[in-house]
Amino acid sequence: MPWNSGTFISGVGDWFSTNDAVSEDATAEEIAKFYGIAARTVIPSSPSWASTPITLKSDQIIASGFSTSFKLAKALSTGSYLTVNPSVWLPAATAIVTYWTGVTFLPMPPPPGGLVGATNVITFPGLPTPLNFDIGDAFKQEDAFKAARALNDAMIGHLSSVTGLWTGTAPGAPPPPFALPWVGLK
Repeated sequence: MPWNSGTFISGVGDWFSTNDAVSEDATAEEIAKFYGIAARTVIPSSPSWASTPITLKSDQIIASGFSTSFKLAKALSTGSYLTVNPSVWLPAATAIVTYWTGVTFLPMPPPPGGLVGATNVITFPGLPTPLNFDIGDAFKQEDAFKAARALNDAMIGHLSSVTGLWTGTAPGAPPPPFALPWVGLK
């Protein structure tokens, strides 16, 4: 099952639409919670097979990054997230990259051409830019669910830049070593 867009959009959209903006920390926690739920179901997209993450980090990493970004945005703006510089979203974007750094995926089932897996690890967790621009654009939306959809699209865009490497063996006698790089998560 790929990234759970439905849960992310409905959860974050509901929070945005009912939130009284009591605190940036509470909003960061909610975004992180729904990010973590959606991330648990991602799989490599090219080639696509049902290998899911097994060593995801704490959602608190993402909450901390968004909290820092919200506080920067608040400090540097006149109360509106619509006019802030995209660099204030770098802590949130960097937290997302950190979240994916070194994550291990199940080596089974094997990808096409593989037989027995030894490792399946992210080798490149993406970059914080252009993700920070996409996060900033999401917060320019005035409708809660449009903002949640735009934030979801930003996350999906970032996931497409993550790469990894499955290593194991291929069919044969004896089974030869086999490595398959994969590109993107979905």
